[in-house]
Amino acid sequence: MATRKIQRSLTAEAFGKFLRWLSDDDEQAVREYQAVRRKLVRYFIHKGCADPDELFDKTVDIVVGKIDLCEGVLSQVAYCHGVARNVWRQSMRENRTVAMTRDFASKEPDESDATEEELRCLEHCVSQLPPEQRELVTRYHGSHGRERIEARRALAQEKRGAIAVRVRACRIRKDLRVCVTDCLARSAKARFLGVHRHDRES
Repeated sequence: MATRKIQRSLTAEAFGKFLRWLSDDDEQAVREYQAVRRKLVRYFIHKGCADPDELFDKTVDIVVGKIDLCEGVLSQVAYCHGVARNVWRQSMRENRTVAMTRDFASKEPDESDATEEELRCLEHCVSQLPPEQRELVTRYHGSHGRERIEARRALAQEKRGAIAVRVRACRIRKDLRVCVTDCLARSAKARFLGVHRHDRES
């Protein structure tokens, strides 16, 4: 079942290349693949990922793209695990950004997804914050459910109380709303001018 799933996201040639990288012996390659899959899926589950199979597929996609550059590695399993850590970190960054965008847009998680432009603008505006403010607002808004409760509780202990943290987070959030709104307006204006310039040149 796992083999069929991974073959849907890779070409047969790429999947075969991954197996040959694991071992020149066909049977051993399959055993190695199954071992790698179990190890990485357990890793993603331990990290609390909602879809560990999807992240495993992404990991293999990346590894296949780098096989020609990583010949002679001491351990294929260790190499795959290193790539998996980076995939998990990227997934966490994306999830935090989406969660923050929904917060700033006052959207419920199931109401509508953040647009790519909203995500881009929010990432830009957050990157402009001083490091301390960036860390605070990311921890305060960048999670859901129990994880969010625990993050805010930890912040309250570090920053002299929940009220102080809430006030600071609200001030930063207000500044970010203004920044994101301006960013979206600039993007919309640029698209408008681009369309009209294209029409004139046509």
